[in-house]
Amino acid sequence: MKKSLLIIARDSQLLSLFDQAAPLNGFELHSTREIEQGLRLLSDAFAWDAVLLDVDSLREELAKTIIEIKGLAENTLIVLLGALSAEELVECVKQGADGFIEKPIQKVEQVLRHVEHLFNQLQRRPSTMQRDTELATIEAPLLVGQSEPIQDLKSLVHKVAPLDATVLILGETGTGKEVIARMIHALGPNKHNNFLAVHCGGIPDTLLESTLFGHEKGSFTGAYRTHKGYFEIADRGTIFLDEIGDTTPSFQVKLLRVLQDRRFRRIGGTELLSSSARIIAATNRDLRKMVQEGQFREDLYFRLNVITLRVPPLRERADDIALLIRHFVSTYSKKHNHLGVYLKPETIEILSRQSWRGNVRELENVIERLVALSDSDWIGPGELPEDYLGPTNDTPPLGMGFHSYAEAKNLFEKEYITQLLLQARGNISQAAKMAQMPRQNLHLKIKKHKIRPETIRSSRTLSEPVEEKV
Repeated sequence: MKKSLLIIARDSQLLSLFDQAAPLNGFELHSTREIEQGLRLLSDAFAWDAVLLDVDSLREELAKTIIEIKGLAENTLIVLLGALSAEELVECVKQGADGFIEKPIQKVEQVLRHVEHLFNQLQRRPSTMQRDTELATIEAPLLVGQSEPIQDLKSLVHKVAPLDATVLILGETGTGKEVIARMIHALGPNKHNNFLAVHCGGIPDTLLESTLFGHEKGSFTGAYRTHKGYFEIADRGTIFLDEIGDTTPSFQVKLLRVLQDRRFRRIGGTELLSSSARIIAATNRDLRKMVQEGQFREDLYFRLNVITLRVPPLRERADDIALLIRHFVSTYSKKHNHLGVYLKPETIEILSRQSWRGNVRELENVIERLVALSDSDWIGPGELPEDYLGPTNDTPPLGMGFHSYAEAKNLFEKEYITQLLLQARGNISQAAKMAQMPRQNLHLKIKKHKIRPETIRSSRTLSEPVEEKV
């Protein structure tokens, strides 16, 4: 049975292209130039499978039109055709848009395949969005966490994954930018095709160009055979460009041409090749600042920055640390054949107080070391590396933003009390004398910041622990 497709556009050439291609690809097409006419058609008893909206025709009323369509036909797919800023696209997705394809459209068949994929996804959805998210995540890499920043990020990943748009992922080193890229690929329409990742930092231009564009035999010294690049291999798949901010200006020019035209040549070659690979880029640098300083091309920045996702650092999702610890303990217990190993509560608490400048990657490395080297089933504070037994540092890295005055004051107070108790070996009376404050006041502040003196005592691994009830 043919699927019904409604297109609302004032572009005569665009309508003509779809008039010819839609019936040949299993779609029953109806078109209109007016929004009001389109809404009337949707309000009829006839059920439409999908609606294509020409952005150029509806820019002033785009968000309003999407809301009205979803109000009339909640299960009808909405696919946008055109050019949108990152802010506009995110807003349209929030209002209910299901897909996005940039113009100019090279092949109408590609648009129709995208609609077909979205339609199949819709047919497989459970009754609630939450169940859909859970089922989709089974196929995607695991993003561990239940904190609000991570829940928001998961939600946005699920919304942008089906869109045919370039994604820029921002975040500090070790936050999990590649995990997000792999999630987007796994939840997208081309998940069964290749996902290829390349680290752009510190690679000579020639090697990076060869990796992405390929080279012909004899094109340079050592080119003993023809080599296909990632753009050729990952056609209809995904290419992840990690640390895109570390590329040189000369390479940025070549990458921009590929993103604009979707065409390229191998090094030393004359044949013009094409690729429909989706580009996901990531960086831990401030690209806007780099553009202002002339270190990064502005036109490439705009081309990459269609949709931007920010991965929060671990200090902004401290509630997830215990969950991450359990996940990594389980993972590396299996890897190192050390099943049934656990971290004692006081060990988890000490790790939860760290600033984790290396973010999730640093935490993962620490947990693997603990599990691999532990001789017992219960890992106590005494097995932690020395670096994690001393005072913590909650100051954010330079250039990554600042806390408010109230937050900074709160962090300082917590850090001050922690260091005070470390010096006093967990003895509250001694710590109060050192701080020249009443013991009761110090006790209240300890409770306020959820600090456990007994944990600090155990972390010092004293031969004669000081015992004092809080």
